[in-house]
Amino acid sequence: MLVREIMTAPAVSIHADAALDDAIELLAGRRITLLPVVDDAEHLVGVISEIDVLRRAVQPDGRARVMPLPESEPIPPHITDIMTKEPHTTTEGADVADLVDVFVSTSIKSLPVVRGEKLIGIVSRSDIIRAFWRSDDDLRDDLVAAFADYGQQAWSIRVTHGVVTIGGTGSARERDVAVAIARSVLGVRRVQVEEAA
Repeated sequence: MLVREIMTAPAVSIHADAALDDAIELLAGRRITLLPVVDDAEHLVGVISEIDVLRRAVQPDGRARVMPLPESEPIPPHITDIMTKEPHTTTEGADVADLVDVFVSTSIKSLPVVRGEKLIGIVSRSDIIRAFWRSDDDLRDDLVAAFADYGQQAWSIRVTHGVVTIGGTGSARERDVAVAIARSVLGVRRVQVEEAA
């Protein structure tokens, strides 16, 4: 599965000159966790995340403490003051399996998708989850169509909970082609080959 097949495009973004309040409004109103920051040419110059806002915008409440709080620093008015510069990004041709590794090993929930320096979309953990939420019947229909497109109708196809079982006879190369076709269908979780008796 490739990023371009599941990403949200165009991405909700904000201009680098915008006020922090505008970014908070977009994050809260759109229920998103990451907001790409762009310049006039739509080039990605940074991101502002929930964490960036939480670090600076939530001030301690003195009523919850016995000792008086020191004077807190003012909240910066512009997003460029708190945004993350040089953020992690991905490309539209990247393998979603590689993104899963990033999402699992970091606290990142979303990644901007760029073509060169230009923002073209965004991909999130929830986009990946939604891609797997397909019925077996829908997956089988898409698999049958994909196999027909590549002249591979001789293979039998079963789908159970997103796991595809391919049956039939063919050379090792033909099996590899069949497996590659099956893996290219959005929502397929795993592919196994049933050896002919």
